[in-house]
Amino acid sequence: MNVSRHLCVFRHHNVSKNIYKKFRSSSINYQSTQSAQPRVVDEKFDFEDLKVLERAERRKAKIRPFMKDIFVSVYNKDLLAYPEILNKEESEALDARIDVLDKTFSDPEKSKDDRSRVLKGTRMYGAPAPLTNNGLASNSTELIRYLEIISTDINLGLEISDHWVGLEILKKGLLDEHYQQIITDVTSGEHSIVLAIKEKIAERITQADFRTTAELDGQNVWRITGEKICNKTNGYFLVLCCIEGSRLRAYLVHPGADGVSYKDGVVEFKKTTATPLSEISEQALAQTLGLSRLHAATLCRTTLKRAMHSCVEYVQPRVFSGKPLSELSTIRATIGEALLNVYAAESAEYFTAGLIDGYLEPDAELEMAMCRNFIANNGLATMLKLLNIPALEKAEECERLLNDMRHLATYGENLDSVNMFIALNGIHHAGKMMSEEIKQIRNPVLHPGFLFKKALANRKQEKDDPTLDLFLAEHLHPSLRPPAEQLEYCVLRIKYACETLMSRHGMKVATAYTELSRLAEATTEILVMSAVLARASRAYCIGLRNAELEMKLAASFVSKTKDKVRKLILEIDDGEYLNLDHFKISFGKKVLETNSVIVEKPTARVFW
Repeated sequence: MNVSRHLCVFRHHNVSKNIYKKFRSSSINYQSTQSAQPRVVDEKFDFEDLKVLERAERRKAKIRPFMKDIFVSVYNKDLLAYPEILNKEESEALDARIDVLDKTFSDPEKSKDDRSRVLKGTRMYGAPAPLTNNGLASNSTELIRYLEIISTDINLGLEISDHWVGLEILKKGLLDEHYQQIITDVTSGEHSIVLAIKEKIAERITQADFRTTAELDGQNVWRITGEKICNKTNGYFLVLCCIEGSRLRAYLVHPGADGVSYKDGVVEFKKTTATPLSEISEQALAQTLGLSRLHAATLCRTTLKRAMHSCVEYVQPRVFSGKPLSELSTIRATIGEALLNVYAAESAEYFTAGLIDGYLEPDAELEMAMCRNFIANNGLATMLKLLNIPALEKAEECERLLNDMRHLATYGENLDSVNMFIALNGIHHAGKMMSEEIKQIRNPVLHPGFLFKKALANRKQEKDDPTLDLFLAEHLHPSLRPPAEQLEYCVLRIKYACETLMSRHGMKVATAYTELSRLAEATTEILVMSAVLARASRAYCIGLRNAELEMKLAASFVSKTKDKVRKLILEIDDGEYLNLDHFKISFGKKVLETNSVIVEKPTARVFW
């Protein structure tokens, strides 16, 4: 035992010595290195100040434009899963702010000053701004939710909507240093941002179309001259101006700037100093301004909803011929139609907001325009039916609600101009993808083989019976299969309608206004049908309260709308003579030329 121990020690007697030397040298090096470096002092963080953190970005990868692809019958079936943007913490914070706003805005005794103070207290004026700039970093879904409460006061609703859009434009258009200088003032609520976009048409014959212009003076300062329609006299003016003949650029006019005057709803600028928003392109500016259309849709919907509640309050306590007024089938049908339109419009708005908030670089211009036109078009007709019930006894309230809806439906632009925007953007997208086919269709002599194949491929479309090969029902609850197939029919018919229009008119398709208007209406209905089905399917699958009613609402809306889309597309296919457009246009032309009704009175005679 001792021998073995001795041998082992003798054999490895240098190991411990070497280890000691290496350990000693490394320790000396570590101490010298530590003494050469500055000592790290523990930093104390104030975790109460959470504004130093920004909101986490959870957007998915960029996708193709949803509604533009509908023009070529391409459908993104993943979007039938209705968007869920907010997590639990964000939803609870949203509900808390909504409760604070609702207590003030639902109280009719509160004044406008009281409501303005609540908006400032809840930081609504800085809602879209980053958290580090005293904002809430709110997304489009949250802004719509806030706007539903604020819209009780229409004037405040329009003001805050323009302010939010203006904040987005400032963020993209100003340099960071300039943005930081102004952001505190605009988010505090002391001075709101006013959009000065729409121009006044002058009454002078020599100046039929007035243009607001911006020019550089000798001191290299931008000065703007022109007139804009505007309902507010103070605050920051975000003015759209024309430069270099045809280019458009936004300019910011500060409060109290010289050369600004206001009269009869028109703001006039005379060599007014302005800050150019040169960092934002024309395309990005147009896309950001499109947010105002989504906000306008929300304001229209909430106005219709208030009219529906006013009608219900009138009907419930009253009796007609010994029978409760609420049991009349005509009144029930009118209120049911109003509920259907409110549900459909709300579904489309939050669906569109989900596209904006859920994906990177969203192309949702058409969707926002469609939301606005759907409720503006259907809301006016529905409101007239609703207010016809209490019109005699609640004349003042009915008149106010009707005026609010009329103002919102035509706020900044009319239905026809928005329909042209939808149709021309969609037909342009379809034209890029179908250009070769259209060239061959319009030159049949040079391409007889293609024409024969096309005739075979379109034989079911010409019979108004397309093959349903998109299988949209697989992405919804099984009980929604019939309405899903009706939606699929509408989607597959749109490409055929676009092909018919481009083949018939060629490069002049942009002037086929009546047919393009029908195409815009049809695609608008398809967006709303998609949103309604996706929302109802989600509600039923997760077990929301009254989910069964939502399924019935969705099925009823899609069934009704399918017939409307079918009629619109058949009228496009028939052409101007069969759908009577040619004759209507000629009648209107004669009236415009003569400025009279043309026809004689029914009592007129040529002999006795």
